[in-house]
Amino acid sequence: MHHRPFHAHRRLVVRAGGLALAFPSLLVHRPARAASLSPTPAQAEGPFYPRTLPADRDADLTRVAGRSDGARGTRLYLAGRVTDVAGRPLAGIAVELWQCDSFGRYHHAGDEGRPRDDNFQGFGTSVTDGAGRYAFKTIRPVPYGGRPPHLHFRLARSAGPLLTTQLYVQGEASATDTVIAAAPAGTLGRLSIRLAAAPGREPGALEAQYDFILRMPAG
Repeated sequence: MHHRPFHAHRRLVVRAGGLALAFPSLLVHRPARAASLSPTPAQAEGPFYPRTLPADRDADLTRVAGRSDGARGTRLYLAGRVTDVAGRPLAGIAVELWQCDSFGRYHHAGDEGRPRDDNFQGFGTSVTDGAGRYAFKTIRPVPYGGRPPHLHFRLARSAGPLLTTQLYVQGEASATDTVIAAAPAGTLGRLSIRLAAAPGREPGALEAQYDFILRMPAG
């Protein structure tokens, strides 16, 4: 698979840090465990990773630079940490998130024929801080084309990609989904997020937490 170069921008770090401060309740520090942790399962990238990265690709997908209106859909605050298998936080990891809009359409070449929400960014990046924390503001994923609601992720550093996977809404995906069916048993449970009400946010807003665990290459 051809991988695209990763560029860490200071603006992305600053914006991601601002989101983390905006909902610190999701970012509870966990002490490192002595035992080795199981790496987060990988999944297919899917067909709609951007061929060209958008100009606005910060960690808030509900707003597009230069547009006055926000995205359609229920707001979702997603946060967590990135660690290695020893539980040590990993700083400077670019966590890339992309997903379809509320119409079920991706904002990238090849996904045509349906209405599109031009106020939804569709792709964003949050760079982990010194404690390994990342944070996004996006919309609750919706089903499309027979697939359950899901979010696409790629984690990378300057040397290249480390993990590509998908996260699912707990209780809204099953082993009959084609992507999940191709994965080892137990994968769905490890890639599910539980949505909960986000008090103090927009009416109806949700929050979720997920920690990525990476087996880092030697060297």
